[in-house]
Amino acid sequence: MPFPTYVPIQGATPDLPATDAGLEAGYFTYPGNRVKAVQDVPGLGSDVSVVTSITGAAPPALDQNPAWQAANKALNANMKVQVVASNDYPTRLATIMAGNDLPDLLYLISSTYFSVPGMPQFLEASYADLTPYLSGDAIKDYPNLAGFPSTAWTQTVINGAIRGVPVSRPCLQAVWFVNQTRLDAIGAAHPTNGDEFKRLLVELNNPQQNQWGMGAQGPTFGVLYNGHGDCPQAAMFGVPNNWAVDSNGKFTRDVETEQFKAALSYVRDLYTAGVFYPDPTLTATTLKLNFAAGKYAVMYQGWAVYPAEVWDAGLKQTPPVVFRTMAPFSNDGSTPIWHRYGLNHGITAIKKASAERIRELLRILNYLASPFGSHEELLTHYGVEGVDFNFDAKGNPVPTDKGLADLNVSWRYLADRPQVLFDPNDVNFAKQAYTEMQTMVPYLVADPTIGLYSATDASKGGPLTQNILDRVADMVTGRSPLNALDQLLNDWRSAGGDQIRAEYEQAYADSQK
Repeated sequence: MPFPTYVPIQGATPDLPATDAGLEAGYFTYPGNRVKAVQDVPGLGSDVSVVTSITGAAPPALDQNPAWQAANKALNANMKVQVVASNDYPTRLATIMAGNDLPDLLYLISSTYFSVPGMPQFLEASYADLTPYLSGDAIKDYPNLAGFPSTAWTQTVINGAIRGVPVSRPCLQAVWFVNQTRLDAIGAAHPTNGDEFKRLLVELNNPQQNQWGMGAQGPTFGVLYNGHGDCPQAAMFGVPNNWAVDSNGKFTRDVETEQFKAALSYVRDLYTAGVFYPDPTLTATTLKLNFAAGKYAVMYQGWAVYPAEVWDAGLKQTPPVVFRTMAPFSNDGSTPIWHRYGLNHGITAIKKASAERIRELLRILNYLASPFGSHEELLTHYGVEGVDFNFDAKGNPVPTDKGLADLNVSWRYLADRPQVLFDPNDVNFAKQAYTEMQTMVPYLVADPTIGLYSATDASKGGPLTQNILDRVADMVTGRSPLNALDQLLNDWRSAGGDQIRAEYEQAYADSQK
C-alpha cells in the first residue's frame, strides 16, 4: 500500500523555511496577505457527530460560542462536538467501543489507540478504510492533507490500511528548558557532557532560597518519561527511544540496555545530590508554573509549549526572565542522540458510510488542516475577529479571554496544519526557536514501534509499564538497590514483555514486506 503522496502546501511564505527532517517553518509576524486554502464549501449541510479530547476546560455551548457558529457556517455542517477531558477519554472510548452510538468523527489519542485491546478489530468493523481515498495520488483531492509529510501517516496504518487522518504535532517532544537568566547570573555555559550538567545543577541548587536545580514530572525523576521514550536524561546515555531494532529485526526494550543502567545510576546520583525539586507528584501544569516562578532552573517538557507557556511566561515576569532550551549532549561528550516524537498527537477515524459521506467528512478535515496564515486557519485557531481575537499593531491575532475559551471546541484535535514557529507576542521567538531546533533535529532517533500493533502490549502494556515506573522510582530514590533492575527485567519478560517483543518483531517483519 503506497502512503499518500506528499505535496507541499502552497500557503504563506515563511520567514524561515521548514525542512523534510522536521525543522518547522518560522514566521516573524502573522501573514497579512492571507490565502484561501479551500475553494469549495466542504460540507453538505448535514449533522456531523464528533467525539474528541481536551486538556483544559470545556468550551462554551454552541449558542454561546461565536467561533463554533462561524466554523459551522464555513464548513456548511452542524458540527455536534462532544469534548471529553483527556483523563476521562479512555473510559469514554471504551463506552463507544462497547455500544452502537458511534460518532462520525472519532479522535484517537496516539498513546491510547495503540494500547486499547481490540482496537484494530473495532476500527475494521465500524470505521472506514481510508486507503482508497488517501493512498498515493488519491489524496490530491484533499490538498491540505497532502501537505502532511509521509512520516505523519505511519501511525495511521493498522493492519495494512489507513484508518484515520493524522493530527499533526512537532517532531520534538520532551526537551530541556533552562532559565537562561539564572545561568547568566552565575556566568555558566550550557553543559556539553554529564559531569558538566551535574555541576551546573548543583551550582544552581539553593533549597534555602526555595530554588532547586531541576524540576521533573513523575516518580522516576526523569529517567523514564511516562514509561516510554521522549526522555532527555535517557537520551544523554544513548538509551533507545522506547525500543531499538537491529539489522536482523530483533527488538530490545529501553530498560534492557546497558545504557539504561548507566542513566539510572546517573539520575540516582542526582537525586542523592538533592538537585531535584522535592515533589514527585508534579503535573505538566504545575511543573511549568513552578519553572516560570523560578523554583528550579531546568525542566524537561514538550517542545510545543515553548512559545505560550515558557517564552511568554518569562516575558510576563517583573523583571522579564529569559528561558531557552539546551542543545543535545551525551554523557561522555560524544555524538548525542535525541528522541524523536511520533509526529502525531493522534488520528481521526471516520465512521463507515457511503463513499459520498466519507468524502464529505474528508473535505471537512481537509478544511481544518488549512495552512498557517490562511483565512481558514485564522478561523479555526483564533475564531471571530473582535470577539475571540483582535489584531495588534503588527497584524498579529491576539486572543481575548473569550477566544481562549471558545477555541476549546478542539478543532486542533480533529485535524491540524503542520506545526510552525510563531509567537504573536514576540518576533524574536521564531528566530531563536528555529536556531535551537536546528541543534536537535540532526540527532533525532525514532521509536521503531510507531505504526506497529502488539495485542499483548494493548492488553498488558499499561500495568507492565506502571510496574516498571514504580520499581525504577524506588531505585532512583534509594528505596531499593540499583541491582533490583535485574529482577525487574526478569519479571517484565515473563509477565508479557517477551511476548510483546515477539509481536512487535512479527509486525515489523510484516511491514518490511
